[in-house]
Amino acid sequence: MSILKKKDGVFMDSGNKNRHNIIVLCCCIVCVIAVAVCIVVFLSAGKNDSEAAAKDKVVAGIADKKITESQFKFFARLILNQEEETVRELYSSVEKSDKDEIKKYTSNFANEYLVRVYEAEKAGITLTADEKASLEKQFEEDYAKNKKTDEGTLTKEDFYLYYYGISEKKYKEFWTNWYIIDKHTSFLESKADVSEENLQLAFIEYYDYLYSYTTSVIPLSVGADDTKEAVKEKAEGIAAQLRSGADFVALLKENCTDESLIAKNGVTDFYPAYKEVYSDIYDFVRTSEIGEISVIEAEGVFYVVRLDGIKDFEKLKGTEEMLKWTRTFYVNKTVADMVSSDKYKYKVEKTVYDAIDLSSALQEAYAYWETIWEGSK
Repeated sequence: MSILKKKDGVFMDSGNKNRHNIIVLCCCIVCVIAVAVCIVVFLSAGKNDSEAAAKDKVVAGIADKKITESQFKFFARLILNQEEETVRELYSSVEKSDKDEIKKYTSNFANEYLVRVYEAEKAGITLTADEKASLEKQFEEDYAKNKKTDEGTLTKEDFYLYYYGISEKKYKEFWTNWYIIDKHTSFLESKADVSEENLQLAFIEYYDYLYSYTTSVIPLSVGADDTKEAVKEKAEGIAAQLRSGADFVALLKENCTDESLIAKNGVTDFYPAYKEVYSDIYDFVRTSEIGEISVIEAEGVFYVVRLDGIKDFEKLKGTEEMLKWTRTFYVNKTVADMVSSDKYKYKVEKTVYDAIDLSSALQEAYAYWETIWEGSK
């Protein structure tokens, strides 16, 4: 399926701005057949839910396709394993947690997942023999790698309940369907209307990820043996040299160890999506003239930044990048129309839904993300 991806580079988007995605929270599943995607978070989750999985009740469904409690919890953990900012917001907000916002997200996910399965079937999308074999191979590798626990070796039946909280059949069915959904997305993209009107609509929709300021950047980190004042003074010295006509690439190589940045001669696109974390840099690029240079501190790094240019719609509209985003826009709109139409009746079993408690899943996810946050400090 089409995923809105964060841009690579020196500046990274701080938050989850990808809510435009279809299959609402499905920036959560970036790799269609990443079979072991959530094993870290699920290590205790499956153990807690294995008994409940044995007496699975239907939570929701569309016609003959149903989502059971174990599948619903599995979906929730998929979401929480990828939705970093959602976890942060829900865990820190008693009000949101009390309202079980994650259940709403999960229900939306389930609804869109089922619609996509129906639409893929309708379009005649299936897996080839090689694709099925590749998927099965990954299932087998997942089992072989993780079947041994402190309590002994898990049978296949117990393996999926232990780690994922759902049966082997349901687990494999989900990833098989997801692979088919991904192929259906490619099918929809091949039919996308990439007229100038849709190019403009896509540009407006994804403005934060398309409009950009081309910059040349030399980042200077404050090391354990450095003082902020000394690093800032060094950065100001580099900026002064640049204003006097010094060669940018030479100064970059002299003062930067980031090989990927050096390979690009320091050129980095700055997107509005970065403005929350890098607000001072955003203020600089949007208010400066081409060629201006400044030293800006952000998140413990001093950046020597030169504004080199701007990429707006007129510069982007003939590019492959703009076409890709327009295809994403087309697919997202098409799927949104499918989900909101009267064609599919998504029915929730309210009593079962209300009884589901996802607090442990949220706590597990928060503990997982805490290790990531601590490690990045």
